[in-house]
Amino acid sequence: MQIKFHGNSCFAIKEGDFTLVTDPFDGVPMEKVGAFTQCQSTNAFKAPSPETKRFNWPGEYETSGVFLMGIPSFHNTKDSEKQEENTIFKIECNGLRLCHLGRLGTKPTPEQLEQIGDVDVLFIPVGEDGTIEAKKAKEVIEQIEPRVMIPMMYTEETLSAFLKEMGAVNSERLDMLSVKRSELPEEMSKVVVLRNS
Repeated sequence: MQIKFHGNSCFAIKEGDFTLVTDPFDGVPMEKVGAFTQCQSTNAFKAPSPETKRFNWPGEYETSGVFLMGIPSFHNTKDSEKQEENTIFKIECNGLRLCHLGRLGTKPTPEQLEQIGDVDVLFIPVGEDGTIEAKKAKEVIEQIEPRVMIPMMYTEETLSAFLKEMGAVNSERLDMLSVKRSELPEEMSKVVVLRNS
């Protein structure tokens, strides 16, 4: 499996001939990415390709042998004047379990954690646009216990704070992450920072 980052919370996840794009927005070169399946955590991101198969609501789905579960959550707290909905996506593909938290602004509830289950690769927001900040992101990681963590929704300042919180200030920045189940670390241990491609 190959994972590339396209900014905000947008990733292209490629397995063989199948490519899934998360949270696409205007400016992402969809013709270059070559995806016909998208999942969107909120309506804040507009899909630029209307003919693409799109999942942007809670539920369970299967497409091209890939299983997706959309879990309802919120971008902000109950104390906010208006709660904004967010969908957490759990993705199972070729034996790998991925979880994309979208524009999450609150810690997951016990019910949400039960639905998320075991996670190999976690895409986690770290402070941009009102999402969970570094300390809370670390707490969420400790709740989920993924093997690999990929930060998203960040500025350089919030990313630095997150890497410091995780004790990973020297993390290498990659253009692409190749993931094989057999090569995953045994325990929660690896933070991967992907360059915006």
